Amino acid sequence: MTELSHAVFLSYAAQDAEAAQRICEALCSAGVEVWFDRSALRGGDMWDQRIRREVRDCELFVPVISANTTSRREGYFRLEWDLADQRCGV
Repeated sequence: MTELSHAVFLSYAAQDAEAAQRICEALCSAGVEVWFDRSALRGGDMWDQRIRREVRDCELFVPVISANTTSRREGYFRLEWDLADQRCGV
């Protein structure tokens, strides 16, 4: 796979970064390729385009659902989830 095409895309709220990191590590140790944002999300069109491309190209989209995500109506993870939903045609 190329750098921009990954098997699994992890989507999570910033408050769940530690849990998402553990999921990423477990998947990677099992040999699964994962796209996981290891740096703080920065605004800007280039970052947004990269996220959109990664969601479009991933084999599996994994939303990390938690009390943090259910309590927040807004957040960049919501956009990621919407993009994944659109990709499925649902």
